Amino acid sequence: MDKVEELNHSKLGTREYWDEFYSVEQNNFAENSDDEGEIWFADADAEDKVIDFLIDHTSSSEDAANAEFPFTRTATTTLDLGTGNGHLIFRVRAECGFMARLCGIDYAETSVTFANQILAKKIEEGAIEDAERNISFARMDFLTLPEEKENEGWDLVLDKGTLDAIALNREPVLDGKTGVQLYPTAVRDKLVRVGGIVLITSCNFTEPELLKIMDIEGFEPWETIKYPVYEFGGVKGQSISSVAFKRVK
Repeated sequence: MDKVEELNHSKLGTREYWDEFYSVEQNNFAENSDDEGEIWFADADAEDKVIDFLIDHTSSSEDAANAEFPFTRTATTTLDLGTGNGHLIFRVRAECGFMARLCGIDYAETSVTFANQILAKKIEEGAIEDAERNISFARMDFLTLPEEKENEGWDLVLDKGTLDAIALNREPVLDGKTGVQLYPTAVRDKLVRVGGIVLITSCNFTEPELLKIMDIEGFEPWETIKYPVYEFGGVKGQSISSVAFKRVK
């Protein structure tokens, strides 16, 4: 890939930070079960736009399948990278109507524990039916996960801020490579199936930078989500970027 300017190293790129963060979130939830934690990029309505995008680009049945995105809401399998409190997964189920397998993964153990606690609450309250069968959360560092050739991969992979966090750690992760350097091949070879979609939402990388990061064999840019554009000093830009890539081989 073409070189993308590296971000400054930050504690937000460390597992220790996120384990501590979600430990605090767990404690807050224990004191008030209505407090299900922070929603990332809420001020930019990014999650709302992702949900709208998924509804617009999937179909309710095989008979009504969209030719450009021939996945149905009943059959599309979905993986959420860096799931945090699982909020996006729950919205995909409740608002998009995705009924097939939904999984959120995170490398922070406290994140996964927290998401499972929220899932248990929703099941108990009857907010989610049959959730035990097709919603799950797992601790996983996909950057270092061995490639599983027998795994067909997911139809849809969602990343809302996880690449941002990965990029804030400039220490080598595997084979002398940083997380950003490993990211595109790890997603391609370990997570998304051929024909599947990866939707990345970032506040640290622009659309052209995301295109550079994902510029490897097997991925093609597919769609973008539009956000309000600001102008300062004659320069136009936006605070959030969302780009969907299709795995073509």
